[in-house]
Amino acid sequence: MEFNIDSVTQRAISKYPERALDIVRSFEERKVKAKTRMIMKLNHYQATGTLPNCIQRINIVGGWYGNIIIPLIDKFLNYKEINFYEIDKTALSIAQNIYFPDRLNIKWIQVNANKLEFSGNDKLTINTSCEHMAPLKIQSGYVALQSNDYEDVEEHFNCVDNPQELVDQYGLTKVWYADTKNYKDYNRFTVIGRK
Repeated sequence: MEFNIDSVTQRAISKYPERALDIVRSFEERKVKAKTRMIMKLNHYQATGTLPNCIQRINIVGGWYGNIIIPLIDKFLNYKEINFYEIDKTALSIAQNIYFPDRLNIKWIQVNANKLEFSGNDKLTINTSCEHMAPLKIQSGYVALQSNDYEDVEEHFNCVDNPQELVDQYGLTKVWYADTKNYKDYNRFTVIGRK
């Protein structure tokens, strides 16, 4: 799936010029490829019966603008609804009002997700920015996580050194996928499993 600066993104940048660089960064090739790899793995696990045929709810935590992750989920996963959690009020507004207006199956929630508890054996919680926050309180359910060891970024206060460290932080009881992708400056880790 290719992503380009389309007319919707142009509208977002026009309305929020102070966010232009941040929005453009959301389209960085490495970020898109990492999210795509994760969703394709989830697609595989849904096709083979590891994940339910229809996921009742997908919790997207720290979803930024949603402009990459939501189209991938729409294309490759079968689900009923999304709860989209984002602490950044402006990012949430751009996601809800510009990228995905009138989406009745998405609940938009501005909150610090670390204050919440996630549970439900038929739910999937996705966090592709674990390095930006403390580990989520997930009591039960399917989990897909991404983090990195890129400590040179000030906002990355919860980096990990390997996939196992991410598994341990979240206390996963089953792990189906744990991967490391090496980039020039850092490693990105992907873990899929359940609690």
